[in-house]
Amino acid sequence: MRRILRSLRRSPAVLAAGAWVAAALLWALRRSLRLRVVGRGWAEGFHAQRGRPVIFAFWHGRLLMMPFSWSVRPVTSLVSRHADGEVLSRIFRRFGIGSVRGSTFRGAHGGFRAMLRSYEGGSHLAIAPDGPRGPRERVQIGIIELARRTGGPVIPVGFGASAGWFLPTWDRFFLPRPFARGVFVFGDGLVVPPESDRPALETARADLERRLNAVTAAADAAGRG
Repeated sequence: MRRILRSLRRSPAVLAAGAWVAAALLWALRRSLRLRVVGRGWAEGFHAQRGRPVIFAFWHGRLLMMPFSWSVRPVTSLVSRHADGEVLSRIFRRFGIGSVRGSTFRGAHGGFRAMLRSYEGGSHLAIAPDGPRGPRERVQIGIIELARRTGGPVIPVGFGASAGWFLPTWDRFFLPRPFARGVFVFGDGLVVPPESDRPALETARADLERRLNAVTAAADAAGRG
């Protein structure tokens, strides 16, 4: 049975159908939510004034609604190389979001270079810095090095809702309840100077982790309020 399931996951027809159904369900969920946005001015101002893209960061457990957090395209997201990543990539494509295949575990260097090229080509970047395998809500250093190399600010984003479920997964994946109140909370950008040494990079990593926890907690509080 496991062999059959693995074969189905690799089938292009099954992947295409699954992505179509998942995207349709996600869009229906989004239409049911009463969404609002808090604090997006910093990111909008940076993009409008400098004409340069930004790097969005969010916890892996809160990624479900992130395609609706920012309407300006192009956006490129980093997704893993395994079958689940292929499904996610196809779903993102239906919302106008490109993807780069790679992770901190497999294909990391290729994914990093592809994300650099995407940024240099004018695309915003979207990264869950604790994915795809964790540890949960622990920023990995790759996003900080990407910010150093590109000069792009990292914008922490949190999502919360008035009602929903935390699934029993490694990342405590959050699924908002249909017709709930949802809120995106954006933080100010974190800029990593190009001359940053290893201690400075670690300081930036810890700072981003703190900021992500803060915007996520604020989104949870605002959703319940």
